[in-house]
Amino acid sequence: MPKDIDDIYKKLDQNSKSHEKNHMKIGKEINDLKKEVRDIAFKVDTMLEILNSFTIMLSEDDEDLEEDYEFDSDETWVPKEDYWENDDESV
Repeated sequence: MPKDIDDIYKKLDQNSKSHEKNHMKIGKEINDLKKEVRDIAFKVDTMLEILNSFTIMLSEDDEDLEEDYEFDSDETWVPKEDYWENDDESV
């Protein structure tokens, strides 16, 4: 009977050590994942800052265009029809 109890204690001890290793491994993997998520978050923040700066630059360029040029109320442009007729006649 005492031998059975000793075997049971050994198995429990082995299981305990095995579980401890698994817990440590899982803890390390969780820490690695946290680090990767922080890295991704940093990269996303950086990309958003770049896009924001780019958007501001585009907005400023549009404002400069509006100041430098006068746009007609009709913003469509169609070539003159007689241009094409004159071009055909010269050939």
